[in-house]
Amino acid sequence: MAEPTNNDSPHGQTQGSGNGSTNGTNGSSSGNGGAPPRTTVDATVAVRPARYLVASRPIPGVQPMATEVILSTLNSMPDVRIVKRVQPRGFGAFSAGAGTTGEIIVAEMDPARGLALSASAPPNVIIERDALLQHADDAGFTAFNNAFAFAPGVGIDIRIRVVGLGGRPLPKATVYVYGQGFPAQGQTDDRGEVSVTLFGGPIETVQAIYVKPFADHWDRMIQRPGLSSGVNTLQLRPLSDTFPNFPNTGMVGWGQRQMKLDQIAGSLAGQGVRIGIIDSGCDNSHPQLTHITRGVDLTNNRDATSWTNDTMSHGTHCAGIIAAASNAVAGIRGFAPQAEVHALKVFPGGRFSDLIDALDQAIDRRLDIVNMSLGSSAGSELVANKLVEARRSGVACIVAAGNASGPVQFPGMLPSVFTVAAMGMLGQFPPDSYHAQNVVPNMVAGQMFSPKFTCFGPQIAIAGPGVAIVSTVPGGGYAAWDGTSMATPHVTGLGALLLAHHPLLRDASQARSEQRVAQLFAILANGGVRFLGDPTREGAGLPDLQASGLAGVAQASAQPAAAAPGAFAVPAQNVPLAEAAGQFAPAAFSGNVYAPFGGQQGQFSPFAAAPMPSPGIHPALLQRLAQLRAAGLL
Repeated sequence: MAEPTNNDSPHGQTQGSGNGSTNGTNGSSSGNGGAPPRTTVDATVAVRPARYLVASRPIPGVQPMATEVILSTLNSMPDVRIVKRVQPRGFGAFSAGAGTTGEIIVAEMDPARGLALSASAPPNVIIERDALLQHADDAGFTAFNNAFAFAPGVGIDIRIRVVGLGGRPLPKATVYVYGQGFPAQGQTDDRGEVSVTLFGGPIETVQAIYVKPFADHWDRMIQRPGLSSGVNTLQLRPLSDTFPNFPNTGMVGWGQRQMKLDQIAGSLAGQGVRIGIIDSGCDNSHPQLTHITRGVDLTNNRDATSWTNDTMSHGTHCAGIIAAASNAVAGIRGFAPQAEVHALKVFPGGRFSDLIDALDQAIDRRLDIVNMSLGSSAGSELVANKLVEARRSGVACIVAAGNASGPVQFPGMLPSVFTVAAMGMLGQFPPDSYHAQNVVPNMVAGQMFSPKFTCFGPQIAIAGPGVAIVSTVPGGGYAAWDGTSMATPHVTGLGALLLAHHPLLRDASQARSEQRVAQLFAILANGGVRFLGDPTREGAGLPDLQASGLAGVAQASAQPAAAAPGAFAVPAQNVPLAEAAGQFAPAAFSGNVYAPFGGQQGQFSPFAAAPMPSPGIHPALLQRLAQLRAAGLL
């Protein structure tokens, strides 16, 4: 790289005069007719480093790699930066036993360096990407997404004004405009206005406009909109049009009615159960969430207060489904408002290392059940090991299947967790909302349907309500959202009720253990009511409190619940105590590559790679084959 031009003289004064000549040390040169001086700057945009997790892999008969040896090896590399050390919690009195992963080193390095280290690692060292986590909410509007079609040309500015009842401006509404090229988006200001620039054609080529309000209104999708060059006004319908006098008058969501929550005694409220919500935090200033007082922000050095700042609204929405209490306002009904809720914040920017930290928190805090409305397109052996450890410790992990319209995402595809797909119900949302776009005709059975976004596969244990789910959002409002993110807290809330009040789970003899987790999963699955007849999309069906055997539920049929006022026209597997993460371990350690940990090259290391015992068929693989056969896929 060329050095930056230095325009300062040794004496701090500019050399030269106004006639264009510059005096140098050995003479002078005229500026007339000469090339202008070239100024260079240091480039500030470069390939960003990748983040990796490095830890010892527990293998029977193989000596573990000491953490300090791993740390010393990494510190000896000039282009590797140690970000943090994730030390396990919950050992001692709450130890999950031998075979668990110990301390994890999080390091940043060039991606090429990371790949080389991963390829050369010995069997007793894990090196894997510290991938970013994703929320299990709607994956996007694929019907109008032409992001791969490059459309050059002059951009056109489209001005949108979003209003509610009586023309009241709606700030913080997100507006998406879909044309022939990349979609444009923006957020409305205090006047309810936003201007977005769209490339790829004239205004007549706009295919759709989608408006997602921040709170208290239904979203709206307009296809083939007629737009002008001026301000285009869109009006949204308030939720109170559907639910009269809401939130002053309370409502029970369609999914909760379908699950018979409205038929149980108010005294059954999850007392004594500890629930964890691994998400984006929780705004406990919301009138229905003021009783949630425990949490930690794992994105901010485990701060004990900033977990209440939910910039993404996602965690607050999940918390409302699980535990909203009708104290200051009637609003919505949560499943377990008297349970002890812990908000474990990993968003925004959460990674596998943060999820591992959150699961350690769940073990250490002795939580009974944890909601994980998250996922990743990547896999992690270390996360998989930690989920097995959590289950052994008696923590039941309820995980969203994902919204990629494809196979179940990680970690929902692991046998150690209880994976939830989404279901919807016709007549519960406006026909011009985006919720209606998720209805696929060949996946409808009566009023119930499997939405197009939900992931599917033999790992689906059960389905939960996940379309047009009204719940709490920061600032005291409410929003109707879609996703397996919304389906999962329905099952978590139901699980909390079962743990607190089901006769087979509430006894003192049923201490926190892996056996209790397996029993809870079996009761949840056995209480499922199928509508579609497709176990890859609904598992054992939609759970029902009556079918689950909870006392105090009125006898009722398994037909879809009646519409609300104003509404629009496979059993869980018991995971063996053997590790269920073997599928993420490297299949082989071959190749002529640099091996700083004493892997392939035989380079000196205090713990050179020990010989691997001959592996048999992994228990997790046998279980997966059994699941596929039970689903009729083998």
